[in-house]
Amino acid sequence: MPRISTRWQIVGALFAMMMFSSGLGFYNQSVLLEALTRERGLTVFAASLAPTIFFAVSGFAGLGVASVIERIDARWSVAAGVAICAASLVLIGRVETVLQVYSAFALFGFGFSATNMLTASTVVTRWFARRRALALSVVFTGLSVGGIAVAPFAAWVIGEYGLRRGSEIVAGVYVLGILPVSLWRLIPRPRGDMDRLGEFEDAEEPGVGAREAFRSRYFLGVAGTFFFGLMAQVGAIAHQFRLVSVHEPAVAGLAVSVLAASSVVGRLASGTLLGRIPYRGFALVLLVFQGFTLVVLGSSTSVAGLLIASSAFGLTIGSFLMMQPLLIAEAFGTRSYARIYSVSTLLASIGVALGPFLLGWAHDLAGGYRNAYVLAAVMSWLGCAALWAAGRDFVRVRPALR
Repeated sequence: MPRISTRWQIVGALFAMMMFSSGLGFYNQSVLLEALTRERGLTVFAASLAPTIFFAVSGFAGLGVASVIERIDARWSVAAGVAICAASLVLIGRVETVLQVYSAFALFGFGFSATNMLTASTVVTRWFARRRALALSVVFTGLSVGGIAVAPFAAWVIGEYGLRRGSEIVAGVYVLGILPVSLWRLIPRPRGDMDRLGEFEDAEEPGVGAREAFRSRYFLGVAGTFFFGLMAQVGAIAHQFRLVSVHEPAVAGLAVSVLAASSVVGRLASGTLLGRIPYRGFALVLLVFQGFTLVVLGSSTSVAGLLIASSAFGLTIGSFLMMQPLLIAEAFGTRSYARIYSVSTLLASIGVALGPFLLGWAHDLAGGYRNAYVLAAVMSWLGCAALWAAGRDFVRVRPALR
């Protein structure tokens, strides 16, 4: 049997990290929210603030994590993040007051920031150049697999054993799923010429410093791209189930599954394709296409129309998320990648938070989803305009994939 190279073993380790952290962290928020309202008597409003705190703390903590993984072995930051997440999950199972809930979720968000996309994309960027898009597509597919396979397990465990015992089991799975494989194979950067062979034709250009990047028009354009693009995407995803339910309640669940499956297909297909075409051009076309799929989705009323539009939209979801690390690494290199990516992600998270609210507001104002999804399409096209306005000053030539 052929030996799997070190860099692809690292991709496997990162896939596992993303799968368990997303399944037990990101997708597990709604499960924990339901358990807190049912077992601890919290109101829906009070419990709903906990995930908001989780994501807000995670976004800001990423700035600190970025600084850490530029200086020390990423395995130790992941190990610390896993320990914090496990401890916070145990605490969530024991909370009695609203203040304890918010404190535990804040701690959870802090640990989560070290075990998700920031670390994964940073390590992939250091190990891959020619096949960076393909590697990221595989790693980021762990997000989808976590939602499909791991999150239902967490929901079953907490439903079967209750919040206290269930959270302890979930904490144990978080540790066992991420820590051993990360300590074994999450090597933070190439160790010499042999590790670079096949990806980096010469010593990789280190790129620019974070301060220079932050002052550039290109960084502002990319930040605007993902602020508007993810605002449209997350807002549309948040309302998709209800949109379909208005017209065809029986297929609402199927539409969500079609969306998720298409996102996996889109991500893996894009990962293969992006080795041969310009990242920026692909992102521009993707945002235009995403806007049209949102218009069609908001206007569809038949089963076929809703499912086809959901599938088309899903293809853009799978591709768009991984464009952020690709564009940043291509333009600014690896020198200060983690810091640049963390700031870009923090700015994009504001758009993520606003998206569902703005589409809900547009729905209530217009009395339906047609115009709300037109608004989402406009957001997507504004993201396209931002990337176009960013120019090409920092876009460098990538090694061709042969």
